[in-house]
Amino acid sequence: MKKVILVLVLFLSGFVVIAQEKEDETKLIREVVKLQVDKNKFAPPKPATPEPVAETKGKKGKKKVEEPPPPEAGEPDTTNPFIPAPQAEVLKRAQNWYTLKDNKIKKANGTNSGEKVSCNVTFPFKQKVLNPVDDVDGTISMDLIIEAKEGKYRYTIKNIKHQARKSGMSGGDIYAIVPECGSMKVSDKTWKLIKKEAFINAQLVAEDLKEKMNREVEGKKDEW
Repeated sequence: MKKVILVLVLFLSGFVVIAQEKEDETKLIREVVKLQVDKNKFAPPKPATPEPVAETKGKKGKKKVEEPPPPEAGEPDTTNPFIPAPQAEVLKRAQNWYTLKDNKIKKANGTNSGEKVSCNVTFPFKQKVLNPVDDVDGTISMDLIIEAKEGKYRYTIKNIKHQARKSGMSGGDIYAIVPECGSMKVSDKTWKLIKKEAFINAQLVAEDLKEKMNREVEGKKDEW
């Protein structure tokens, strides 16, 4: 009986862990973006093909080697000048986005796994209303993950939170209906303003990332 109970406990605990690891997709800002690059710069070189050698028989049956005629001028390449970006190039651009300095977007805790780049992004939050109470002023933070594959990347913005400078006034998860500190401390109107600002900031991150990912990285020292 004890063995049966132990097995059930282990099974249920494993089920709980799996359930906890599964992310709530309603709290994610996610998009898959295709990325193409100049074929002339990024296409792998074609293997050289040996030139054919023509052999003819001369007098007395001796072999005589003749040089092949010069190749005719090839036709112009009319195929697509762009190809899917190699995964290494996609990852390189994602890493470059993190290292670029930005006065609006504060980036920290960057990591590079070889397949994805992730970091934390923070914005200052200050109410933009007449004579605001500064109890909720502080920061809006979020996590950004950029996953790289050949010809595309997927960015995910999650864990968007409000953190007030004043203790006990933080709203926490901006997807929550009621702020973490309670509706008695942060009114519904103020909470809506915080949420609106948080989503504006998240959109700014997404647009800046997509704009920078379309640029080829200029040669420079790696600051990762």
